[in-house]
Amino acid sequence: MIRQHLFSTRTLMIVVMCGLIQACNPKNVAPNFIIIYVDDLGYADLGIYADPKLKTPAIDQLVASGQSWTDFYATSSVCSPSRGALLTGNLPVRSGLYGDQISVFWPGSKTGISPEQTTLPEVFQQHQYTTGIFGKWHLGDADHALPTRHGFDEWVGTPYSNDMDWNVDDITSANIFLDPALTAAKWDKVGPILNHRILHPKVADWQVPLERSRRAKDGSYEDAVIERPADQTKLTQRYTQESINFIQRAADAKKPFFLLLSHSMPHVPLFRSKSFVNKSATGLYGDVMEEIDWSLGSIMATLREQGIAENTYLVFTSDNGPWLRYNDHGGSAGPLREGKGTTFEGGVRVMTIFAGPNIQSGSVNALGMQTDIYNTFLSLAAITPSTEALDSYDLSQTLTKGGDSPRRFVPYYSGSELRAFRVGTKKLHFVTSAPFGAERVVHEPPQLIDLDNDIGEAQDVALEQPEAVALVQREKMLFLKDLQVKASILDRQ
Repeated sequence: MIRQHLFSTRTLMIVVMCGLIQACNPKNVAPNFIIIYVDDLGYADLGIYADPKLKTPAIDQLVASGQSWTDFYATSSVCSPSRGALLTGNLPVRSGLYGDQISVFWPGSKTGISPEQTTLPEVFQQHQYTTGIFGKWHLGDADHALPTRHGFDEWVGTPYSNDMDWNVDDITSANIFLDPALTAAKWDKVGPILNHRILHPKVADWQVPLERSRRAKDGSYEDAVIERPADQTKLTQRYTQESINFIQRAADAKKPFFLLLSHSMPHVPLFRSKSFVNKSATGLYGDVMEEIDWSLGSIMATLREQGIAENTYLVFTSDNGPWLRYNDHGGSAGPLREGKGTTFEGGVRVMTIFAGPNIQSGSVNALGMQTDIYNTFLSLAAITPSTEALDSYDLSQTLTKGGDSPRRFVPYYSGSELRAFRVGTKKLHFVTSAPFGAERVVHEPPQLIDLDNDIGEAQDVALEQPEAVALVQREKMLFLKDLQVKASILDRQ
């Protein structure tokens, strides 16, 4: 979109030249954008650390043609905060999309992503993009919190994780938190039963709805439950076909689009369609991953068929690291320590692949976070970066021209607590714990990890590198100086 300004002669010449270029190649006027968001993917489930027995030709093709970021981070080690940060370009503590007592949104929540936050799809809508999300939402299931109220023209998917909406002797995922004094005792009762159900998955054990929502031209909304329980064996297929239909409609209408394909898998319980049962040599988890690979391949094929592959940017990433408590029902963090629910590298470092026009292929170890996707996409779309996305750095120059990333640090939060901070290759741990708060340890003085030489975070080198400790502490204090932490939305659901 060209805004009205008083042009200098030189500026006018540039605008005229750009107009001629666009007239010759109209596909470059407004590129398309796709995020493929996988749930609980392991760092070593794809890319350079992947199991060679896992057959993922589409992901392999994306890795070969795209740019893999080995030091890229989710903003949280659990679902809802990560998803909110991706869409707002703000850390969870800045937006309120975090919880110190309840870490994610649960069924029946009265709260959700705040309308005060301008989401990435809302910005795209303002620039005449059509926007769609197909798959898991997990930012509130009340009407006011649904995706169509926050920048998406249409949505087909589940409102929260696929392991919710259960009932065990009248203890449900909607009432287990109603009386905090009884919550722990209730979990003790239902936990073993739910674990058994997860390891022996049946569709009927989870009453998660599959919903559809559309924003009408008059500003009203059409919301409906398609089926309940959702047939989880068909979710990956359903999300993929809905995404393909969306791309085809946008291409036929010659409209640029923003698409978020948000897979429910490989979050437990694991399900796959009949055609992928026992397809992988690595078992059930491998079946699920190979179906996700099929999904990616189908999306890429659709882009080629529509003649828009060379005008479409695609990012493949995960909301956090793998859930290791379920063994072969979860992914692998590979060389990284721990997984989901921790601020060790395995909980938040996610292998991320960018592909699209002029993006250089190869592997980079520059720093990036999912908040950065916001302003990176806007820059690639020639849209003015958002000043509201305070934690979003524009990575477009690194993607297209090489060189270092503008991001110099990574904060590691659990709820509102800053547990670690990385500057360059040095990471300070202030607090560590096992998944979800177990075995919490406060480190005074903090532990220093040299990630360049110790990716598994096994050795504290603080005594040997006091100057590095001082550097990270100084950068942490500069970061905290202007940070305003909002009250938790998740704890008020």
